Amino acid sequence: MSPVKTATAAKIAKKDPPKPYKRINAWDELPGKCEKLLEERAKRYIQFLSECKTERETLQRVESEARKAGFQNLEEILRKNSQGKSAAIRPLKPGSRIYWINKNRAMGLAVIGKRPVTEGMRLIAAHHDVPHLDLKALPLYEKHGLAFFRTHHYGGIKKFQWAAIPLALHGFAATREGKFFSFSIGEKPGEPVFTITDIAPHLSAKIQNDRKATEVLRGEELNILIGNRPRHDKTKAADADKKDKKSSIPAGKGEDRVKASVLAWLHSHWGLQEEDLAWAEVSAVPAFPARDVGFDGSLIGGFGHDDRACVMAALEAIMNVKTPENTATVLFFDKEEIGSAGAAGAQSMMGPDFLQRLVEAASGDTSYGTLRRALSETLALSGDTNAAIEPVFEAAYDSTNSGYLGSGVWVTKFSGAGGKSGSSEADVEFIARIRKLLTDEKIPYQFGEMGKVDEGGGGTVAKFLAQLNMHVLDLCLPVLSLHSPFEILAKVDYHYTIEAYRAFLENKM
Repeated sequence: MSPVKTATAAKIAKKDPPKPYKRINAWDELPGKCEKLLEERAKRYIQFLSECKTERETLQRVESEARKAGFQNLEEILRKNSQGKSAAIRPLKPGSRIYWINKNRAMGLAVIGKRPVTEGMRLIAAHHDVPHLDLKALPLYEKHGLAFFRTHHYGGIKKFQWAAIPLALHGFAATREGKFFSFSIGEKPGEPVFTITDIAPHLSAKIQNDRKATEVLRGEELNILIGNRPRHDKTKAADADKKDKKSSIPAGKGEDRVKASVLAWLHSHWGLQEEDLAWAEVSAVPAFPARDVGFDGSLIGGFGHDDRACVMAALEAIMNVKTPENTATVLFFDKEEIGSAGAAGAQSMMGPDFLQRLVEAASGDTSYGTLRRALSETLALSGDTNAAIEPVFEAAYDSTNSGYLGSGVWVTKFSGAGGKSGSSEADVEFIARIRKLLTDEKIPYQFGEMGKVDEGGGGTVAKFLAQLNMHVLDLCLPVLSLHSPFEILAKVDYHYTIEAYRAFLENKM
């Protein structure tokens, strides 16, 4: 950004009379002509949230939607353009639309801008992973005539919220021969679902009632009920008559018979052996779709708002960008819920790797200096949902510095916890540009922190982008029941988040 011209406080005071800050109700600001658009966006988002329950499913949907919108695979473009190691790379023309996938776990999309990439990009970063339950490597066991899967929870959850609700299983596996395939059960009408059982209140007085909330259900108690019918010898005999003798699953004895029945089902339907589960990705997720909430249908309830709301909002925004001034970019990271670790997390070199390829494609320059200059001039928004004030538990919040459902996009100058630890605090110069953008585009906005100072807190990927020397600000939308199996957001906040992201990517500043 160019140097900022400063004015004296006295001149500003004469020009702008004092005004108290007033929180805006975004529904009051919504023009009547936008009602239809808001509902169309909400409908698409509900479908997306209902059908994309895992990270792989989310990226597959994003890639499919991007290709329909004219985005092309960046790696394929670079291979074609290079024409051999010695040939110069032909820069992409403004308006070119590209995408890049990293290890099938993370993704970037971009629309090439009119200005040189060394003048910086407009970047929105979000994460597509959500808290859920993963199966352990060897999860299957039987006890008291029931078969279960052992799990290990992913991300920060209240474990008791996952008991006594219907669960679906989604998986991606590889056989010993190297065949890859996806599977799911529990989502379609008529399919069986699964659940985690809980003790009856009649018997919980001594064993559970005095536990802390974090231990009402412990990690080792999050075991998924998957079967009850034992496998009989006649089933074994029928298997033996099959030509493929290797597919025969032993009937088992004693307490192994229900486990044997489950193994037979897994093999007959998906070709899975017990060891295959150890090499697979199998997740348990709520087995219900996202839904309208409230008599007026003004809210959306579903699994995965954090942070697939910002993923879908960013996707909707960039798909509607034509030829921006500065190259418009979005990055969808994995592993944010466990610290942004791993090859597809924001702490990795995945972001710089994509941006280096993007700089190369946009400018034809492969030098490190060009990349560094482009990154240092880039303006970025970290899109990650935040915990809105809960009316029932408002004691955990500073009501004057919290986010509210229905009050528009949420601007968070800093995040973190315990004295802003783990935060990247946005600079005022960048905040001023975003403020002007939101004002000019008539986008309702609000400010807030996640709870009281000593109550807790949380972080986003913003700090990792800031480490690349970008200007970064958190801009998201508020959510109730954050990290639960059924989170709540307001349609109007989601609508205006798309508007804010679109205007930012189009560089209307």
